[in-house]
Amino acid sequence: MHPEIFLEQKDISPLIRILTQFARRDSDNDDRQKALTIAGVDSSFLNRLRFGIAPDQFANQLASDFKGYCTSSNEPTYHPMLCLLRYLRDQARSYNFSDDDQELLTQLIEHGQENFKAIAARNTVGRIESPLGTGIGTGFLVGDGLLLTCDHVLRKTNVRQAWVRFGCKDKYSCQNKQAYELNLKPVSHRSQADYALMRIEPLPNSKPIQPVKIQPVDESLNSGQAVRLIHHGEGKPVVISNVGQILQVGADYIDHNLSTAEGSSGAPIFNADWELIALHQGIPSNRRSGIKDAVRGIPIQSIWRQIAPHLD
Repeated sequence: MHPEIFLEQKDISPLIRILTQFARRDSDNDDRQKALTIAGVDSSFLNRLRFGIAPDQFANQLASDFKGYCTSSNEPTYHPMLCLLRYLRDQARSYNFSDDDQELLTQLIEHGQENFKAIAARNTVGRIESPLGTGIGTGFLVGDGLLLTCDHVLRKTNVRQAWVRFGCKDKYSCQNKQAYELNLKPVSHRSQADYALMRIEPLPNSKPIQPVKIQPVDESLNSGQAVRLIHHGEGKPVVISNVGQILQVGADYIDHNLSTAEGSSGAPIFNADWELIALHQGIPSNRRSGIKDAVRGIPIQSIWRQIAPHLD
């Protein structure tokens, strides 16, 4: 999954048709700008637009700028396209949009909201490094200065110091994002359960990172349930997996078929609603499930009593 992509190639042409219809009705420069302002599009985006051009040109300009827009870490739930699409959906009768047009607006809005959830989840995930710059595992922020990962990631031979680096999305950010040193004395851990709650040493002037919402999910985990994980397989930049499935569930384990690699251990596993449900352990479990590529995770609810007292 690539959560930066809010507008896929297949949707550009039908969206341009909708935007052209909008631009034809609001043909005056002031009307177009007023509509976008009412929709909640910010001034920095508006200032880039040429409002006096023909409707089809204005529509193409909007679609191009929407496709190239990158969400900001300061406003992780803002995208100008979604602002306008919500406004157009609410004003569908005024613009005489067809049922197909309204369905597309709804689909794009829902896709964008899914992207926001994915980005928020990805922001909590860090690459665990030892030595500095070499990825050995994955962890995720669950509270103020608290990182959850697998116990075996930090119990490896010769791990004398370790760091975690958030926002490692590409080669540049993996080299330039700040790395937080981990206190290798666990706040809470169990070797058999294979989890470790670790303290992150604070950095001066570092920007707070919003942790993932962690709590026992109020549902029964079951085989066939759709899941994703976010990980640093092979120490590479962060990846949001494709959708996989839970294969088998026990009181203290899940087996799943998500594609992982060395370095994925400690990754968070989410359900279809981007609720945290498990910690990926990376232990092959084909003996239990009978499926060759099955791997193991541990449900958050099975370790909740141990970690909850340490959370904010």
